[in-house]
Amino acid sequence: MKITPLSIKRQEFKRKNIGGYDPDEVNAFLEIIADEIDQLLKQNEELNSKVSQMQKKLQDYQQIEKSLQQTLLAAQETSTRTMEASKKQAVLLIKEAELKAKQIIEKAQEEAKAIQNSVLELEERKKTLIIRLKAIINAQIQLLNILTESNRKFQKESQEEKNKSIDIETIINRIV
Repeated sequence: MKITPLSIKRQEFKRKNIGGYDPDEVNAFLEIIADEIDQLLKQNEELNSKVSQMQKKLQDYQQIEKSLQQTLLAAQETSTRTMEASKKQAVLLIKEAELKAKQIIEKAQEEAKAIQNSVLELEERKKTLIIRLKAIINAQIQLLNILTESNRKFQKESQEEKNKSIDIETIINRIV
């Protein structure tokens, strides 16, 4: 049986004539107990209401916590994906830079080889030109030698001719 303040107030006891309690005192005491129980029930009701509110708030906080955890997890996953994407992009940029550097080096090597070939070709042309110039100079020297020798012979012959002419003239002058 559930005891309520009203059931306490209405509670009746059998009366005994001998050694019984004073009904007014019993009724006053029952009234006090009923009031106390009434207050306790109201207080219990208030506490149950507060517990209910606290449970609702707890559920709300748990929902917020769950939402925050999901948000944090999503942020971590996004961060991880972003980091991975950044690493992949960095690797691609490095590979691209290495490829460009390799191409630049190859081009520079080709250009250096072309310059080296040009230098070798120019050196060969220089040698050929020097050889030709030496040959021309030697030919000119030989020609000068021949001309000088020829000139000497001519001068000698000319001198001899002069001498002959002088001799002829002297002879003619003598004869005459």
